[in-house]
Amino acid sequence: MDVKRIGFIGLGAMGLPMAKNLLKNGFELHIVAHRNRGPVEELKQAGATEESSAAEIVSKCEVLISILPEDREMEAVLLSEEVLQQLKPGQVLIEMTSGSPDMMKKVNAVYQEKGARVLDAPVSGGTIGAKKGTLTVMAGGDPELLEICRPVLNAMAENIYLVGAVGAGKAIKAINQMLAGIHMLASAEAIALAETLEIDKEVIKEVIGKSSGSSWMLLNKADTLSKRDYTPGFKLSLMKKDIQIAINESAENNLPLASFALNLFESAAIKDGELDFSAVGKTVLS
Repeated sequence: MDVKRIGFIGLGAMGLPMAKNLLKNGFELHIVAHRNRGPVEELKQAGATEESSAAEIVSKCEVLISILPEDREMEAVLLSEEVLQQLKPGQVLIEMTSGSPDMMKKVNAVYQEKGARVLDAPVSGGTIGAKKGTLTVMAGGDPELLEICRPVLNAMAENIYLVGAVGAGKAIKAINQMLAGIHMLASAEAIALAETLEIDKEVIKEVIGKSSGSSWMLLNKADTLSKRDYTPGFKLSLMKKDIQIAINESAENNLPLASFALNLFESAAIKDGELDFSAVGKTVLS
């Protein structure tokens, strides 16, 4: 298999820097414009080839990467008749959307019927990790397929874990996002309390960073929370969607913290859905 020719669908806040890292690592990249031509022009200048449609990308590449907003786009793009007609036996889809396990399994079943192989591979690390190439990949699928895809994943990620069968990657990502949303709320409250008590945020980061209350969210979001900088990286509306996935997957389990967090994210999304998900902290950071 030629793992040097890659089709990339989904050039958003995460996808664009991930695609750039593929180019930097010598991969041949084929892309398509959606609503925003900016990322396409940027990648073309770096050496990517623009195609007319997702179906044309599929027709030209042995490896396809997709990172889309949610299930709806996964179904609309990956299961469109035009794309399915172009699928070839042995072709590989690396699916990196923060979607639901059920949708991932649905895509996998259809692709298997076409003889294609699917790696369920959502990522964590935010836009900073996407730019630095230090993402964490939560891979679900065949161990042999993961090894085939590893050179591609290494161009975008620092940590790659095989977590189970197809669908398990999306499940782990839902758990991660549930925790990230809860931790964001806790971090915003911590910064608000520190300000009330006149404690410098750098002291908070240094001391709590080495204490039992430490979290990735506090250490990486303390600066922007303190500045009330909600420039979108990972959008609040998408975090709301991800927490909802976790609650949907919980079946009969009671998840009171996640449910409370979802309520706050839903309220915040009415006005601030297009801002960074840290904007949920506005309720305590007035």
